[in-house]
Amino acid sequence: MSRISYLNGQFLPHENCLVHIEDRGFQFADGAYEVTLFENGKLIDGNAHIERFFRSLREMKIEHNFTAEEFQKIQFELFVKNNLDAGTCYMQVTRGATNRVPWMPKDLRPTISATVSPRKKVAPEEFVQGYTFMTHEDIRWKRCDIKSVALFASSFINQKAKDSGFDDAIFVRDGIVTEGTFANIFIVDAKGTLITKAPDSLILQGITRNRFIKIAQEKGIEVEERNFSVEEMYNASEVFLTSSSLILRPASKIDEREIGGKKNRKIATILSDAYDTFIKN
Repeated sequence: MSRISYLNGQFLPHENCLVHIEDRGFQFADGAYEVTLFENGKLIDGNAHIERFFRSLREMKIEHNFTAEEFQKIQFELFVKNNLDAGTCYMQVTRGATNRVPWMPKDLRPTISATVSPRKKVAPEEFVQGYTFMTHEDIRWKRCDIKSVALFASSFINQKAKDSGFDDAIFVRDGIVTEGTFANIFIVDAKGTLITKAPDSLILQGITRNRFIKIAQEKGIEVEERNFSVEEMYNASEVFLTSSSLILRPASKIDEREIGGKKNRKIATILSDAYDTFIKN
């Protein structure tokens, strides 16, 4: 069975999903996207993902006439048509195609597309071993709260980290840790308090981030949403990054600093196990 994707009202063979050369998503990164995890026959936090998707489109002033129910139906149909029991769905809406001009023409027909893929899970041995990260100046624009397709800075620094022998990078702006290249970041202090940056325009408020905060509170773990420095991160007993596709990745080393010892995964393990239970129920 060939891979099936969605484009502008049609389910088509993946290789036939082609867009116009002057689509503004292609020429201006003028679009928004969302990635949702699908497990056990359901979209994990599906409503929250759609709400954030619609918010990004509103902030970018991209008009469309789709409802949340229609977007969710497309996602379910894609998993059925691709015979996937689990995976991730990538959905994207751009402003559409028009003559290349610097302003944003009105009344364009948006380009709406979606694809599904199997999910790469974090293996148990990877969780125990942990991941390595380097810090890097946050060179992204100041509206990171919008999940736009303008991802060059994140992708460029992610590759720089890999070329430097790390798994990924953590952004820092004016001495404050913001987030990973494609993930939110949590630290655990010596008292066992879970700390993550408060949502503002400098980070994307992750759906999985929010879920982990809720799970932590249900488990009686104290949570603080506030700024923290690189030095505070270096000295944390645990550091981990969260996202909808990779869920939770513990840090074993940041720059040249060992983080909390490889076996110190207490809070990360509690939250990871609880999240597994959440998606199975």
